[in-house]
Amino acid sequence: MAKKRGDVGAVPDITVIKVPPGGTAEVIVDVGPMRVPYTISYDGKTVIKALVDRAEPLSLAPGDRILGWAFAHMLKGWEHTVGISVNGATPITLESLSEANKDQDHSVNFVIVRA
Repeated sequence: MAKKRGDVGAVPDITVIKVPPGGTAEVIVDVGPMRVPYTISYDGKTVIKALVDRAEPLSLAPGDRILGWAFAHMLKGWEHTVGISVNGATPITLESLSEANKDQDHSVNFVIVRA
């Protein structure tokens, strides 16, 4: 019997962001009040560790690489949005969570960047 999404042991969908050869990518983070720094990593290296909004270009490596993030919110009114812009285009929202939406206040997630 095939497993359905949400079943124990089901494999979740993994987002793949495609960057054309010679292309660029910039990770963009907008946050509300933070007490604990959030972290954005690419290919095993920290790209951003901050308490405030940031945007940083990625030094792309060929092939499939992990772009990951981690947030731990402790302050009232918390929110965060992680996005990626490929070749300067409108950013793709990778994750957008907030206290107002009653989302979990801790998040660890990733996408694959294929360059």
